[in-house]
Amino acid sequence: MKIKKAKPLSAPTNAEDLKKPKRRGFKLSTWAKEDHRNPLFGVAFNPYNHPYLHPVFATVGSNRVTIYECGENGSLNIMQSYCDPCKEENFYTVCWLYTEDSSKEINIKIAVAGKRGIIRIFSPENFCDLYTLFGSGDSVNELKAHPRDNYILLSASKDNSLRLWNLKTRRLITILGGLQGHRDEVLSCDFDLLGNYVISCGMDHSIKMWSLDSIQDSIKLSYDYDKTDKPFPVRSVHFPVFSTRSVHRNYVDCVRWFGNFILSKSCENKIMCWKPNLTQKLSSSIPEQLEVLYSFEYGNCDIWYMRFALSYDYETLAAGNQVGKVFIWDLSSDDEPCKQSPLTHQKCSSPIRQVCFSPDGVTLVAVADD
Repeated sequence: MKIKKAKPLSAPTNAEDLKKPKRRGFKLSTWAKEDHRNPLFGVAFNPYNHPYLHPVFATVGSNRVTIYECGENGSLNIMQSYCDPCKEENFYTVCWLYTEDSSKEINIKIAVAGKRGIIRIFSPENFCDLYTLFGSGDSVNELKAHPRDNYILLSASKDNSLRLWNLKTRRLITILGGLQGHRDEVLSCDFDLLGNYVISCGMDHSIKMWSLDSIQDSIKLSYDYDKTDKPFPVRSVHFPVFSTRSVHRNYVDCVRWFGNFILSKSCENKIMCWKPNLTQKLSSSIPEQLEVLYSFEYGNCDIWYMRFALSYDYETLAAGNQVGKVFIWDLSSDDEPCKQSPLTHQKCSSPIRQVCFSPDGVTLVAVADD
């Protein structure tokens, strides 16, 4: 299901209006159903697309990856579709990447992963599967691209750990997990804006923050292993810089950075906004300290693997529930409590697994079980 913002009633009159779309309500633009008849678990817009081109996004479900273009007047056009050769595969997550070749030409790529724990890298420009990353101990639940290093990819796995990969040399750099890592399946992860920290959450009800400062030498070293057959010395990080189980009392299935704050969600019909205390030592006997800032509450969302989304300008929050509703919060408003806008459609009554904003914030896509 694709939901698009209503266009302004009048044409923009100055340059500022052209640069940033006016904030309006959302309305249904179009909807589509893929023929594999399985749940769609992931969706992601191409953030590297030229702003004057139509927005492009990818969805994953079953063993299928499908790329769509948002056309004129709310139309939806299928650009490409990939089908994994293994029928047992079930993709859970998709991530857009870009790299530069020797001539400084930008190449857009897609990373997908799921049930089998294999990360596949596709080239939409060349219509082919480029290579595969092996090494995850179990299913991969989420992939995230580093915000500053184009070749670094983060994966969250069912084997209780996170992994950092170098796509240029196709090397596994670091495993985040172990002694004080997650005790159950890791469901979600995210980089901060500078790429210095990783936040993760999982079935053990915990949220953990990992610093990448101590592994910068390993990241640099990984770039020198593209022309050698020697095994790379994979670094293990056993200790996060912050860990808490106080925010949620159930599976934590989605976590995102919100500036210096954190947004996290569990099966409790709400999204929590909070701030950790990073001055406290992890080994301290004092209970972990944090400050809960706000709770975005909504109904009928007590099942797990339901992901919310932030717009790229951090001004809008969206989440779906298990009966097909999408909820929108305007974070730029000064209203207290934060105004909530529900979106419904008679053809959508199944769980909304993930929502995603286009880079300009004008289009919102929701993927569901039906």
